[in-house]
Amino acid sequence: MKSWFIQLAGALLVLAFALTVGGFVMVLRAQQGGLAATMAAANIRAVSPADGAVNVPPSGEIRADYSSRPYQDPTIKVEPPVGVTLDNAHWDGTTFVLHYTGLRENSLYHVELDQDDWTGKGEHKQIKVRWSFRTGSAISATPTSSASSTASASPSATPTTLGPLIWYRGPSNDLHAVDWTGKQVKNLSPDIVIQSPDGLLLWRRPNSPASTSVVNDFDGNPVGSVVALDQSIMWADDSRQLCGLTKESTGSYALEMLRINGTRDRIGAISLTPGTAQLPVLAACSVLTHRAVVIGETPGYAWSLSMISLTDGSVLYQHIYPNPLARIVASHDGQYIAEQYGGNANAGPAVLIRQLPSGTTVGQFSGIIVQGFSWDGSLVVGYTFGNPSTQEAQVYRWRTHEVVWHQCMCPHPNWLAVLPQPGGSNVAVVATTDDGTHVSFNIVDMSGRPVPVPIASTPIETAF
Repeated sequence: MKSWFIQLAGALLVLAFALTVGGFVMVLRAQQGGLAATMAAANIRAVSPADGAVNVPPSGEIRADYSSRPYQDPTIKVEPPVGVTLDNAHWDGTTFVLHYTGLRENSLYHVELDQDDWTGKGEHKQIKVRWSFRTGSAISATPTSSASSTASASPSATPTTLGPLIWYRGPSNDLHAVDWTGKQVKNLSPDIVIQSPDGLLLWRRPNSPASTSVVNDFDGNPVGSVVALDQSIMWADDSRQLCGLTKESTGSYALEMLRINGTRDRIGAISLTPGTAQLPVLAACSVLTHRAVVIGETPGYAWSLSMISLTDGSVLYQHIYPNPLARIVASHDGQYIAEQYGGNANAGPAVLIRQLPSGTTVGQFSGIIVQGFSWDGSLVVGYTFGNPSTQEAQVYRWRTHEVVWHQCMCPHPNWLAVLPQPGGSNVAVVATTDDGTHVSFNIVDMSGRPVPVPIASTPIETAF
């Protein structure tokens, strides 16, 4: 009896001490509840590089996008830590940003974010969020997340230490590849191809729908094939699969995943406004977040938008625009969309940045025709509205309304193409004037520093 009383008194003493200092410490780990659940507990909407990302550059930024800024800043460590430097931690709105350098190529890394949100009172909740990515390789890291697509991935390309590539054609459709430092590293025979986001696979779009087309590696060797379903077919952001839309016998449309081994998997039905002439168009296909974004369009107008789960085909978000938009552009993972409204003579077209799947408006600006996002979603790239003789290509930090880079497309602007760096914040921007006879090709980092890419001759076409 005496022993029991001593044990009870000890337990009460521990409880009283815990309540005195503000409550128990609760530690959550990704392995216990799944990455998505742990991120939600920490009020984190997304992390970059994403869990399972490949070909992540050896220097860049780790970003954690919060619903609202926590009481205390998180701490982040990278394993293995050998040679890794972490510095310049700062907030970009509600996104915590930490710069890293010194990662080895072709290596698997684990990130652990430690979020301690204790205010000094109440429950002491400490949350550890852990995920993985791989640098400079075509081999996927094994995600720590418990969520997974119901469809298996395509076969990987031959392992390589070659990092992400940027491909262009010209002037005779001969193919050229540069790395993200602007150095030319590959040349292939003439062909019309569309590169994967990391540039390590090249898909030849066929001339007719429902026909089989070849997928080559970066050396031009065939590694598989896919069946083209429609003109909006696009690479998924894992650079190993594609998304496509198919019209079913009922007249409705369905989303499918296509693999370079020739297999197809139906994901789910596409909902469009009944009684309209809308056609579905893919805006994003993300295996990394298991989501796709589909727009309901008529020529020149966007009427509806749906976010669809690649796991079970369910609709995660849907919006119908009573007054149609001029266009919608999505980030690679569908986390952000730029809704482009009609222009006016004074300020030009208005743009709303919406975050999905919540549908929350997180940014607003005007005067830019948005063409694309950086991979981390912090930058948009587009061109200015108005007088063609002063039209500019711009890289724009939409959260702070800051133009970080601009390039005149005068006197006769032609077209603008954008490619985000996988797992990074840099963007490749190709702007042409005078029917393509003049080309400006730059790799722009998040601070606006450009690396000009030399072009031997013009005109050229991008493969993205």
